[in-house]
Amino acid sequence: MSKYTEAITAAVKALELAEKPHQIAAERLATVRGHAGQSGYSVSVNGVTVAVSTCDSRSYQGTLIRGREMIHLGALKALGAELQTATDRVRDCRAYLASIVIA
Repeated sequence: MSKYTEAITAAVKALELAEKPHQIAAERLATVRGHAGQSGYSVSVNGVTVAVSTCDSRSYQGTLIRGREMIHLGALKALGAELQTATDRVRDCRAYLASIVIA
């Protein structure tokens, strides 16, 4: 293979590797935003688990447990930052691949 083909192949592999964490981060953020549907979710810190959201027996939707709003907001902020980092990585990989192909 030529150097050009090898560079494109390497850039595509890097992009594929960057897209997987992006997908995982998006799914994790969607889970917390949706209160994990009917199952609710918990947060663990150093082995201590705190329930943040639970299923409302009347509406069958995930709802915040009173007093846990700040934990939920912190989780949203942390997962949003994780998604942003993954998005930036995918953007950089796509830009690099485009620069190789255009050049």
